[in-house]
Amino acid sequence: MKALGQNRDDSAQLLPSLPEADRPQYREASFNDVDHFGEAIALRGLQVTQLSRGTFQGHLAAWALSPSLTVTRQQASQSLQVTSDQRPHCLRFVVLLSSPSTPAFARDRPLVANAIFGFDVERPVHLITSSAGQDQCQINVSKELFQHYAALAHRYDLDEAFLQCNMVVPALDQFSPLRAYLLQLFQSSADQTWCSAPQFATLLEQDLMPLLIDALPPLHQADTPQSYRRAELVTAAKAYIMDHLDQPLTLAQICQAVCTSQRSLQYGFQEMLGMGPMAFVKVQRLHGIRRALLNADPKPETVAHIAHQWGFFSLGHFSRDYKKLFGELPSQTLKRR
Repeated sequence: MKALGQNRDDSAQLLPSLPEADRPQYREASFNDVDHFGEAIALRGLQVTQLSRGTFQGHLAAWALSPSLTVTRQQASQSLQVTSDQRPHCLRFVVLLSSPSTPAFARDRPLVANAIFGFDVERPVHLITSSAGQDQCQINVSKELFQHYAALAHRYDLDEAFLQCNMVVPALDQFSPLRAYLLQLFQSSADQTWCSAPQFATLLEQDLMPLLIDALPPLHQADTPQSYRRAELVTAAKAYIMDHLDQPLTLAQICQAVCTSQRSLQYGFQEMLGMGPMAFVKVQRLHGIRRALLNADPKPETVAHIAHQWGFFSLGHFSRDYKKLFGELPSQTLKRR
């Protein structure tokens, strides 16, 4: 187990191997690199992009309780866009442990403090976190185990139709016990003695799963936020940008490609991502340069050469933008590859 505060410089996955019966495993790690943070979340095909400016600090902690149940806490200091085309192999319930101070979105729906989301296995991951960062808990549970506890609680309404809604907002009196339990679980994790008690994993499962079931309201009572009205427009524009990232792009070109006005596109990007579309283009290119620098040989390669390949021709302006986003100069990134 890595101690809290220790930087992680490799890309190994954080999640521990599945434990033996009733022998849970706990691991944690801290990160100062957004790509290593993304790799450690252990989702195939995951792409994590830092949107807000500043040095990245992240922390992951994971309880592997059984082959059917894993609980992970994910904390990050910056706004992130997290996407993946891969569908999960188990049910995933995401619970916010702190209220988003600025707009955050899951699959284009705005997130509120007591939302539970992400449990439709047919939908790929698409998350935009608050500009103040994130603190969330992810409960990964097999469908069989979830259905077992739902049946014990006579919650036969938690069926396929319910799972397809992907997000619910329970009443606070339903939601608060679950969030309080998750906070206590990770705050107590520093003391490893209590988790060695016989049948600890079973006892924890028997505490956690009923709280999760109780927090999920019946579908006819569920308050599900509506999709943001400009979400489809922003999604189409982002797809066009990513497909043409290696080419010169203008705002007029992007608007023409998605058949909208500059005003509408600016509003949509600003409200969902906290930046305009051309700023989003620059952020994506800066991430591309950073990954190239981390994989480059410092001797033959130069920062200027890589920056020119990505369309930055003023080294001074590029270095300033790079440091604002990542908290270090590009030459520092190249040296520490």
